Amino acid sequence: MKILLFHPAPLPPKDYGGVERVVLWLAEGLRDFGHEVTVAALEGSRLPRGVELLGIPANERSAAALPKRLPRGIDVVHFQAPPEREYFETDAAPAVTTIHGNGKPGEVFPEHTVFLSRDHAERHGRKTFVYNGVNPGEFALAADLGSKKRQSAPLFLSKTTLKTKNLRGAMTIAEHAGLRLAVAGGNRPLGLRLRSLLSGGKWIGPVAGREKSLALAEASALLFPVLWHEPFGLVMIEALLSGTPVVGSRKGSIPEIVGATSGMVLDLPRDEDDENALDRWAEALRTVEKLDPVLLRKDAQQRFSHHRMAESYLEVYKRVIRGDPL
Repeated sequence: MKILLFHPAPLPPKDYGGVERVVLWLAEGLRDFGHEVTVAALEGSRLPRGVELLGIPANERSAAALPKRLPRGIDVVHFQAPPEREYFETDAAPAVTTIHGNGKPGEVFPEHTVFLSRDHAERHGRKTFVYNGVNPGEFALAADLGSKKRQSAPLFLSKTTLKTKNLRGAMTIAEHAGLRLAVAGGNRPLGLRLRSLLSGGKWIGPVAGREKSLALAEASALLFPVLWHEPFGLVMIEALLSGTPVVGSRKGSIPEIVGATSGMVLDLPRDEDDENALDRWAEALRTVEKLDPVLLRKDAQQRFSHHRMAESYLEVYKRVIRGDPL
């Protein structure tokens, strides 16, 4: 199959770039199954070995301009956001669209649209979803990184400025549990950064590469008390591949990703004075420390590898090429 992944951004990303990293991992997975993969990315991008680049000029990022640039023989085009309707007014290759965020009320999506989890799809009135996947080789257990697990030191790893990620709530939970919270993912807001340091926590800041792998592998748990309906939550599977359990809120995809053998899912405290709920979160953080890192990683490899993601998308591509509905 000849597949084109359209994401006109610089690859690899300079910073976090969750969607960008998923595109690269998907390209690797599809390539490993013997398919011809082209990625339409910003000119100058660097792609994995064996993956072709269709360089997109910075002033031609619109999907409407893609048909005139499309290589011959492409069987399917995979967009990472809804393309302009002009694309569908041409006789270009069939298209699949993945939605990576939460849509607006009443938003209409293309016919062949894929979501990131069952909850994500159902909340948008659809059924088709594919879990994101990660190349397991980019994450490792603490022992394999020449390090040791910190004792009772959970990690918050998300964009610290996004209120939906609930850094304030994570700090409240850790303080209630008497634990030293490590915070990674940004250097703001200043008020919460000061609170972290004053309460004995550790503010790591932005992380990538080996530093990120170490932060995940050394944590006793990933603390993920998000306030919104998480479409997927890539950091959860990165933690599991690092042998680190997840303690998260009962929101969005989290109950699908985190099972009884990989962490705990709880209802959020009503406020900072909800002692009963805070007690449950504190107990969960202590309980998950007993989970075996080797088994956590093994389960995540089976469920959330980039090859598993590629297999699922190949089934979607086949259906779309046949003209079947999703």
